[in-house]
Amino acid sequence: SFPHLEPPVFLDEDTVRDLLTWDTLVPIIEGAMRAASDKKTISVVQPPRTIMPVPTTDGFLMTMPGFSGGDNALACKVVTAFPKNSDKGLATINATILLFDPTTGRLAMIMEANEVTAWRTAAASVVATKHLSSDTNILAILGSGIQAKSHALAMNNSFNFTQIRVWSRNLSSAQSMCEFLKEYGTEVVVFKSGEECVKDADVIVTATYATSPILRLAWVKPGVHINAIGAGVNHHSELDEHLYRHSVIYTDTMASAKVELQGLAEFGVKIEGEIGDIVAGHITPNRRDITVFHSLGMAVEDAVTAKLVYDKYRVNQQSEDSPKAQT
Repeated sequence: SFPHLEPPVFLDEDTVRDLLTWDTLVPIIEGAMRAASDKKTISVVQPPRTIMPVPTTDGFLMTMPGFSGGDNALACKVVTAFPKNSDKGLATINATILLFDPTTGRLAMIMEANEVTAWRTAAASVVATKHLSSDTNILAILGSGIQAKSHALAMNNSFNFTQIRVWSRNLSSAQSMCEFLKEYGTEVVVFKSGEECVKDADVIVTATYATSPILRLAWVKPGVHINAIGAGVNHHSELDEHLYRHSVIYTDTMASAKVELQGLAEFGVKIEGEIGDIVAGHITPNRRDITVFHSLGMAVEDAVTAKLVYDKYRVNQQSEDSPKAQT
């Protein structure tokens, strides 16, 4: 599937978005999560991400290399975060993926990857929700950024929610999100309070940069499933201490969790295991528990998503180049 003589392809965000669908991506992410947790075959390689500060601008550059043998996917995502860009009207976070031919090491594709990050993260939450939630009637989303939007679209596509609710500290941003989702046929109800938004919700998504809790134990019902996506570097700040202590917590990768979620130990909380182990049947969750999926993101998710995009692009190009397409 990798031509040896062609130059690398460059794909922008709009092209990437047009080539992705939830129905094709979610099963691939589910398979990648399972493979990443399989310590016997070791078909997935993803070393810890490296983070290099850029002190002159308060920014940083992060690299996330990953390989999936089962998907024939070898890639590296490079992410830059420059907070001061917002003063210039520029995006604060920019991601790029380099996709390589795993047989020869040749560069096959360069792609803008903010969309990939949003899509693969939401797809992983769909997988977690599929295996951990007891009901999927009411979905509550706390946040109104790109992750909140992608989660609304992914969840609406994958489950039969009767109501999708949104709360954001920025009410106008939540209303804009509501209008955006209407264009995709997804109806959303905006709430003015986080507590009211999550009342009786079966599934909750937290996708904010909150530095103090925005979700409390007293607000949620027994058996709720929570996908904790946001909070930036301090991944465990969105949920309150009591909620953690009364929840069963899973993550995507224990290797990253030992570093990025070590603050949970202060609450006397341990992580039960990886979603991939549940997918493989090695762990059987109790769906009556309050469950939390702590999404940290894996390089292999980026790699398999990039490979999916590349394969679809190649198929489209071959269709356009065929004699039948030219007549």
